[in-house]
Amino acid sequence: MNDYKKIGRILFPYRYRLLSVSVVNLLSAFFSLCSVAILAPLLSLVFNQVKADMTPPSFSFTSDTLLAYAQYYLSVIITGHGALLALLILLCVVFVSFLLSKVLAYSAVCILIPIRTAVVKMFRHNAYQKMLHLPVSYFSKHKKGDIISLVINDIQEIDTSILDSLQSFLRFPLEVVIYLSALFLINYKLSLLVLVLLPLAGLLINKLQRKLKSNSKQAKEYQSEMTTTIEEGIYALRVIKAFNGIGRMSDYFNRINAKYTDIFIKISRRRDLSSPLGEFSGVLIVVVILLYGSVQVLSQDNAFTAELFITYIMIFIQVINPMKSLSEAVANLKKGMASIERINALLESDETAEQSDNCVDLNEFKDKIVFKNVCFSYGDKEVLSDLNFEIVKGQKTAICGMSGSGKTTIVDLLLRFYDIQSGEILIDGVDIRCITLSSLLKIFGVVSQESILFNDTVYNNITLGYDSSEEAVMQAARMANVTNFLPQLEEGIHTNVGDRGANLSGGQKQRISIARALLRQPEILVLDEATSALDAHLELSVQQAIDSMLSGRTSIVIAHRLATIVSADNIIVINHGRVAEQGSHSELVAKNGLYKHMVDMQSFV
Repeated sequence: MNDYKKIGRILFPYRYRLLSVSVVNLLSAFFSLCSVAILAPLLSLVFNQVKADMTPPSFSFTSDTLLAYAQYYLSVIITGHGALLALLILLCVVFVSFLLSKVLAYSAVCILIPIRTAVVKMFRHNAYQKMLHLPVSYFSKHKKGDIISLVINDIQEIDTSILDSLQSFLRFPLEVVIYLSALFLINYKLSLLVLVLLPLAGLLINKLQRKLKSNSKQAKEYQSEMTTTIEEGIYALRVIKAFNGIGRMSDYFNRINAKYTDIFIKISRRRDLSSPLGEFSGVLIVVVILLYGSVQVLSQDNAFTAELFITYIMIFIQVINPMKSLSEAVANLKKGMASIERINALLESDETAEQSDNCVDLNEFKDKIVFKNVCFSYGDKEVLSDLNFEIVKGQKTAICGMSGSGKTTIVDLLLRFYDIQSGEILIDGVDIRCITLSSLLKIFGVVSQESILFNDTVYNNITLGYDSSEEAVMQAARMANVTNFLPQLEEGIHTNVGDRGANLSGGQKQRISIARALLRQPEILVLDEATSALDAHLELSVQQAIDSMLSGRTSIVIAHRLATIVSADNIIVINHGRVAEQGSHSELVAKNGLYKHMVDMQSFV
């Protein structure tokens, strides 16, 4: 029942349009019944069973009265115009009723299609938006392939399983009710027997489908694992080939693929057994009806004639198809609910950056950033411990240390990619958790160690959705020395860079990333190994451009190379998650401590 409640909440905004679909399907079922119900008077006419009775019968809502009316009108037509015209009229009624039934059924599908596409669009939009708003910490604990599979495969499963089943639920129950009502009208005793046998068949099919949901959820997990493996295989193809790891990666993928195939076979067998089992149950019930109905026809009870019995059988046969389709729809629903649960787990995830109820906007950076007793861990691994330092407005602050000392983590905490476990990070005396995330990020411009480019043009990678004039974009490109290599590109700044910038060199990609940060003219520029991919000549050139850009602006530089931090106003040396030393380059060299040791070891060159 909870599954149906979840679907009900999803479809509630479309309730009126779904009601119109039900009304159209009801009319379709009515005309479908009419096309079959004409069978009794048609057979009476063919077998010369029409009694020449020119007296209209008194009306009552029974099968006998309806048949009497049909025979009366047939008698009038036959007497006045002959039996052939009566036969043609009956055939025309059958044809028109059948045509109207199919036209209305198609109309119902056309009304439902925009609802299906709107629901799928809504899920895709919500899933992608949620993915973008989740903190970086979420993706440290979850596989990227699983997220990709959710946004693509699971949402598609909702359309092919659940929403496809919705079409059946809005049509076939109405047909079953219409047909069963007609059966009761013709012969209530025989119909009571049908009413007892049908639920028994339904219980048998439902028992078969109980494990479909759990099996489908397991299949989705294997599918996500395969997506992750494929994504990693494409991203790390050079490494796989270089280290001769093709066999190992192939074996791992084959194991996951085999597990997915096995569970999918089980799901398919259970799901596809629903249809033949439903048909077999229907045929079994038909046999019982034939036996019991034949006894009634052969008895002295003339009310249940052979024509009515054949009509009864034909109408009941019409019930079998919607019953079979309903059993398939229930099976698909069970299968699709596994996808609903996986998507809801993402959408309902509360792993978002915590904010105070009284958050304020940070309109400008006025004074300083203070790290006060900051502690942070990745799981059980402590990275920063009791960290204390200041970043003063207008100064160039460098953060250095050995690999793994926590330098990049400091920037991640400042940008709230992660949240600290204890302590405070204050900007102008305000805890960053009390500042709205959007206004916090506006004051920063970031150039990371890894050049992140999109499969788009150089121009769009620099702007990245930021509204700016082409003149400003070209100015940022000149400052980052992007214009130096633009003549080499086929379409200049409007050249597509390829997947992850595959058409560019490492240095070219990094200069585009620097131009992207410079374009926004941020109050605080964060350079995390920003020039690491450049050669010495380009590094000096870009550094000069950055230095001129940083005049009067706060900057935070994380670097290993001496050239990028020697001119810093304050150098903070991090060792094992704590501040080991800080001061200017000359001051730290004079101390003859860890910084001097790293300089001597040429860790920065």
